[in-house]
Amino acid sequence: MTNSQVLISEVGPRDGLQSVKRTMPTADKRRWIDALYAAGVREIEVASFVPARLLPQMADAAELVRHALTLPGLIVMALVPNRRGAEAALAAGVHKLTVPVSASAAHSLVNVRKTREAMVEEVRAIAALRRGIAPHVKLEAGISTAFGCTLQGVVPEDEVIRLAAHCIAAGADESGLSDTVGYANPAQVRRLFRRLRFEIGRHAGAAHMHNTRGLGLANCLAAYEAGVRTFDSSLGGLGGCPYAPGASGNVVTEDLVFMFEAMGLSTGIDLDKLIAARAPLMAGLPDEPLYGMTPEAGLPRGFVQGARLAPPATPLPEAGKTGATGATGDTPLPYAGIRVVEFTHMVMGPTCGMLLGDLGAEVIKVEPVEGDETRRLLGSGAGFFPTFNRNKKSIALDLKQPEGVAAALRLIATADIVSENFKPGTMKKLGLDYERLSKLNRRLIYVSHKGFLPGPYEHRTALDEVVQMMGGLAYMTGRSGDPLRAGTSVNDIMGGMFGAIGAMAALRQRELTGEGAEVQAALFENNVFLVAQHMMQFAATGHAAAPMPSRISAWGIYDVFTVKDGEQIFLAVVSDRQWAAFCKAFGLDALLAEPRLNTNNDRVMAREWMMPVLRSHLAGRSAAGLSAVFEANELPFAPIARPEALFDDPHLNATGGLAPVRMNDGSESKVPLLPFTLGGRRPGIRLQPPLLGEHTRELLLEVGYTIAEIAELRSSQITRGD
Repeated sequence: MTNSQVLISEVGPRDGLQSVKRTMPTADKRRWIDALYAAGVREIEVASFVPARLLPQMADAAELVRHALTLPGLIVMALVPNRRGAEAALAAGVHKLTVPVSASAAHSLVNVRKTREAMVEEVRAIAALRRGIAPHVKLEAGISTAFGCTLQGVVPEDEVIRLAAHCIAAGADESGLSDTVGYANPAQVRRLFRRLRFEIGRHAGAAHMHNTRGLGLANCLAAYEAGVRTFDSSLGGLGGCPYAPGASGNVVTEDLVFMFEAMGLSTGIDLDKLIAARAPLMAGLPDEPLYGMTPEAGLPRGFVQGARLAPPATPLPEAGKTGATGATGDTPLPYAGIRVVEFTHMVMGPTCGMLLGDLGAEVIKVEPVEGDETRRLLGSGAGFFPTFNRNKKSIALDLKQPEGVAAALRLIATADIVSENFKPGTMKKLGLDYERLSKLNRRLIYVSHKGFLPGPYEHRTALDEVVQMMGGLAYMTGRSGDPLRAGTSVNDIMGGMFGAIGAMAALRQRELTGEGAEVQAALFENNVFLVAQHMMQFAATGHAAAPMPSRISAWGIYDVFTVKDGEQIFLAVVSDRQWAAFCKAFGLDALLAEPRLNTNNDRVMAREWMMPVLRSHLAGRSAAGLSAVFEANELPFAPIARPEALFDDPHLNATGGLAPVRMNDGSESKVPLLPFTLGGRRPGIRLQPPLLGEHTRELLLEVGYTIAEIAELRSSQITRGD
C-alpha cells in the first residue's frame, strides 16, 4: 500500500473491458492507463490472461503489461484463471496475480468451467509456480459471488469464509471478497469482512463492489468500517460479469475517490485528472455508456482535496450523543476495526474494554437480561458503570439458556478479542472458554481477568481489598499496626489495564504468527508488581520498608503542612537547588547557611529538629499564598483536594481532560478521560455508556438473525432491549 490511507485499485482495463463487446484499440488502452497513472492511481489491473479466442478484448494482455511496467511505482496486476494464464502473466512481468474463485458453485462452473475445489487446487498450482520462478510476485484469490449469485441465489457465508481460508492455505497471499452481481448490503458486507479478518487476519484482501442496485458506495463504506483499506473500482463504472445475469456496473472510481477524499481520507489520486482520464476511454469506446455522479455534477464549490475539517471554535457536545470526535480527528484510532466481545462486570474487566474502546475498538458488552449489577450499585459503587463502560455497545442475553449461548457464539465468530472476568470455571460451564473457542478460531485472542494467575491460589475468591491486604499494599498505606486499603480500586483498574496491554501484545503477535493467544491478568500479581519497589528496597538495604506514614522519607522536605485557618498543603523540596530557592523565597538565610543542612541527605537526618522550625515559620501563611510562592520558584506543591472538587479543576477543564457522560439515571455529569494524548488530543467518548440491550437488535441482525427470530428470542426472555 502507498502512503495513502486508502488504496484504490483500478480494474477497468480488465474487469471493465471484459464485458464490452467492442474491442478497444491497444493504443487507446495504453493512453487510458497513462491517464490513470497521471491522476495518481498506483495499482491497475491491466488485463486478463485468457485465450484470445474466448475473449478477444484481452489478446493484447502481455503488450499492456509491458507498457504499464514502464510507469515508475505502478503495481501492475493481471487476472489469471489457471496455471497456464499465470505462466504467461509471470513471463510478461506482472507484480500481482489475481485468481477468481467463485463462492457460488453454479457460477464457478459457468465462469471457469471448474468446481470450487478445483479452483483451490489451481491456486495451489499457481502458488507453487510463483514460488519457483517469481517469489516476489503477490498472489490474491478473489472470492467472487461472495454475497450472493443470480444463478444460485443465496451463498452460505460459512462457505465463503471457508473458501477464502482454503485459498490462503493453498498459498495465496491475500483473499478479498467480490460482490460480483450487486447482491450485497452494508450489514452483510460489514459482517462478512469482519469474519474474513477474524479467520485469515492480515491475509484479508480488497473489497470489490458492484453498483447494480445502487448500494456500491454504501457497501464500500461498510467495508472500510470493517477494516478494509483496498478497494477495486472501475473508471466510469465500466464493466460487470458476463457470466452473471443481471450484473452490471462496478463501483465508479471517480465517486469512490470523491467519497473518501470528502471524508478526509487520502487516496493519493487527483480528482480533476481522474475525471480527465475518461477522455481516452471514451475515445477508444465512443459508444460505450459511462456512469458516475461526480463527473456529472462536478466537484463542490470550495472543495479542496485532502483538506481536513477545521476543529470547531468550541468543543462539540458529547454527553448523551454518539459520534464524538476521537483522539486524532480524521486519523483513525489505533484499534479501529478491532471487535471485542466482553463478558465482564464490576471494574477490572470493564476497564480493559473501556481502554480498548477509547482507542477505537468496537466493544460489545454482553450483559445478562437483568443488566450488569453495577447499573444498580449504591455507595462507593454508584459511579462504576458510567466510569468504565463508555465507548461500548450493549446486548442482553440469557447465557443460562442454550439459545443465549448460541447468539453469543455468533457474536464471538465476528470478534478479534473475547474478554471475561467471571470466577474460574464459569466460562467453561457455558462452553465459552478459551479451549473451546480457540478450536473454532485459532486467531482468537482471549483475555481472562482473575484474582490470581494459575497456581496454589487460583481458586480463591479475590477482591481488590483482599489482594491489597495479602500483597503488602494495605500495610504500606496505613499507619503501623493499622493496615489500610488504598483510596481507589487500584488493582481492579490496573489489572484491567494490564489485560488491555496483554491484548495489544497478542494482536501484534498475531500479525507475526497468524495465531491468537490466551491472555491472563490477575489482581494479586498486579498488586505485587505495585509494591515491587518496597520489596526491592529490602533487597537493596536489608531493612524492611516502613509503612508510608512512618517511613523515613528519601527527601528532606516532603510533607503535608497545616497552615493559616487550618488549611493543609503538601510541600516538597527534593534537591539542593530547590533548597536554596526555598530558603531565599521564605527568608530562611540562616538555615541555608547551616552546615548541618547542606545536602538532601543531611536534611533527611536533621528532620527531627528541622521540620518543627519550618512548620512554625510557615504556619501563619495561607495555602493560596504558599502555592503562589512555590509555583513562582518552580517548587513542587499540591493543595489537598477532595475528588468532587476535581470537576471544577481549571486545568482538567481547560485541557479537555473531562468529558460529558450519561449517568445511570439519565442525568449528565463529567468523567475523566484516559491520561494521555494521541496526536495532541485525548481519546474521547464516541459512544455514551449504553442502555441495557441498547444494541441488541442491531447486533443480532448483523450476525444473521431475522426480525422474526429476534422477536421470538425477546418473547422467550432470552434477550432484551432494542
